[in-house]
Amino acid sequence: MLTVDSLRADVYQELMEDVTKTIRGVEFTTAFATASNTGSSMPTLAAGVFCDRVANGEPNLKLGETSGKDELTTMAESLSDAGYDCSLWSDNVIFGSERNYDRGFDDGRAGTPNWKKRAQKIIQRTGSDRLFNVCRWAYFNVLGRIEEKVISDNNYYISANTYHKAVLDSLEQASGGQMHWIHYMDVHHPFEPPTEYLETRSLHTDRTSSELAELSSQAIIQNRGKGMTDEDIDDIEQAYLAACEHLRDQLVSFIETLIDRDHYVPGHDVIVLTADHGEGFDRDRHGMLGHTPTPAFWDDLVHVPLVVGHPEWEEGTIDCQVSQIDLVPTILRAVDVSVPPSVDGQATALPTELCREHVYFTATGPYRTYHGIRSNTGWKLFSDRISDSESIELTGSDDDQAKQDHERILLTTAGKSTETIRFECQLDDKTRPTDGDEREKWRILRQQLCDTKGEVATRRFDAMLSDETVAQLEQLGYVDNIR
Repeated sequence: MLTVDSLRADVYQELMEDVTKTIRGVEFTTAFATASNTGSSMPTLAAGVFCDRVANGEPNLKLGETSGKDELTTMAESLSDAGYDCSLWSDNVIFGSERNYDRGFDDGRAGTPNWKKRAQKIIQRTGSDRLFNVCRWAYFNVLGRIEEKVISDNNYYISANTYHKAVLDSLEQASGGQMHWIHYMDVHHPFEPPTEYLETRSLHTDRTSSELAELSSQAIIQNRGKGMTDEDIDDIEQAYLAACEHLRDQLVSFIETLIDRDHYVPGHDVIVLTADHGEGFDRDRHGMLGHTPTPAFWDDLVHVPLVVGHPEWEEGTIDCQVSQIDLVPTILRAVDVSVPPSVDGQATALPTELCREHVYFTATGPYRTYHGIRSNTGWKLFSDRISDSESIELTGSDDDQAKQDHERILLTTAGKSTETIRFECQLDDKTRPTDGDEREKWRILRQQLCDTKGEVATRRFDAMLSDETVAQLEQLGYVDNIR
């Protein structure tokens, strides 16, 4: 199971087709995550459920300590019960034991923050914006440059190459059924592509990889890149694309090695490559940069790559709309493991059976859970939240923050390269589209959404984000608008 944090589908299709060829599987070109951020998409990837099954009246998205506590069975628990040795490899804290996503795994490195993120947490707890900005500058401009000279793997997150070596070593020493899940952070901000990949990109301003990493960190955690030009944002996107190219080469090499060593045998074993969500750089249209903390379901954020190497599926391409909600039960069926009754999705025997007329989205913000729906013709109805805050906020009351929220409902149409707003109104506004076609699409989609998932957005939570969840978001670099 290979999941990439923040990898958009269009970028995968443009830059990473060699990975599909190496996997020798089925590529689903119109696949959708169920959420626009890791915290909200993890319940789907781990347990085959929408995140509102985990929220349980609070916005903290934490699994129970055992399946008996939340009545959910994770994919790893199902495989472990069937005799598989399951290992999870990631330093994303959302995947770790603090939210109990290590259930069913008995090996690997899961959600353990490195020294950089632990140091960042301590600094953020002081509540000083000035100290945070000074330390961030020092990391990218002083410590980062020293690390580049003395450490081969000096990125903010553990690199794909490091995990690949560890997983290959583990496979060499193992026997029997194995399940390894790697969650890559290589294309998550701060974008830190190797210099040789960045040099192939045209930049508006000559910057080093470290300087671009600092710029991307500053732009995204401030949500809209306040004070940055469109050229700056374009350069940040070029760094993101360079990081994607580097990961492509790492993935191809890794999968080729798996095949050479008989750790992945096409036609016998299962391999899945996908992403937990995408990444957005259109701040004018989205009202944000990156993918969080604003819950929103633009195609840039939820259209993700999906390639499945399945023992009974021939290589090929499926263009119809599919949802990750069906992934866990389909994987379990592929290896003849019982699908737990807790899953929201359906197990399928054929790749075409994954096609859906409608796919659904659910993401939890600090105050509400937001929902959306997309038809197979590209019409989409969803709610989102934009904060009017234009500075990094480490302190502040919930009431003040709520006043800075702009919540709305959008009707859009998504094409291959653009998504167009057809109608927009505030969340509690009773106005509807006046155009006949748009009004009918609005009515049908809203009724379908309400019948299946409930209202476009829930009422505000009685409880706010816990200190633990805030700390986890801070460790990932999200310090804006999370209180």
